Amino acid sequence: LASERGIVAVTAAGIWPGASALMTAQAIEALQQESENEEESFDITMSFFTAGTGNAGATIVSATFLLLCQPALTIFNGMKVDKDPWSEALDIDFRGKEGIKTVRLLDNPDVFTLNESLPKGTIKSLSSRFATSPSIWNQLFGFMKQTIPPSILGNTGLMQNLSLFSLPIIRFVDQFVGATNSMRVDVTSDNKKDKCTFLVTHDDLEQCVGLATAAFVLELLDSQEIISPGVYYPAELPSSSRNRILQQVKKDAIVWNFDTTTT
Repeated sequence: LASERGIVAVTAAGIWPGASALMTAQAIEALQQESENEEESFDITMSFFTAGTGNAGATIVSATFLLLCQPALTIFNGMKVDKDPWSEALDIDFRGKEGIKTVRLLDNPDVFTLNESLPKGTIKSLSSRFATSPSIWNQLFGFMKQTIPPSILGNTGLMQNLSLFSLPIIRFVDQFVGATNSMRVDVTSDNKKDKCTFLVTHDDLEQCVGLATAAFVLELLDSQEIISPGVYYPAELPSSSRNRILQQVKKDAIVWNFDTTTT
């Protein structure tokens, strides 16, 4: 329909999912240019940290509740594999004041869109994990996932009401933990010799979500002559569009590290 009406659209296009998918595509492209082997496959680990609710309030809380009863899509040996949510913990260094956080599997549209967007064989493995602070919230998510039936956790209205009921306590805690949002993408070549780490941190999740969403919109408006009408996933956009969107996202970042190690 978009093609028929001459409209350009992109879906799953915020900070994450969205800019995070562009970060992954950028890291893969960097390693491909270093190795000059465009057929090489990669192991990809996406990790996210948000302090408290990131000023997003009940929205992020209820969304996390709902994701606790939904399988986490991963890619293993190039195949889609559903895994248990809030499992397979990893300690990830977000550097700076955030330091090391224990992140756990949680479903993320980036996994699906990247697998659909990138050439077949590019992704050997791909997973996405998340953590919040204070640590008691992570423990609470684990407890809820283990004790509350999926039929209740998956009740959108009930989880939203629970989030709203808990909001005064959540907002109180937010005053002490802040609203930082960190995204880290680690891409390793199949031969384990080459690696790229892309780390981005903003001091407010709500603000960087707006910044990233606006960056996608502006790019589509400015690039209608070079992007054919249709519906796209973020990583399907031209590399020039990807670079411009990421430059917009970079404006308010307090950490922006792009490190490539090759041998």
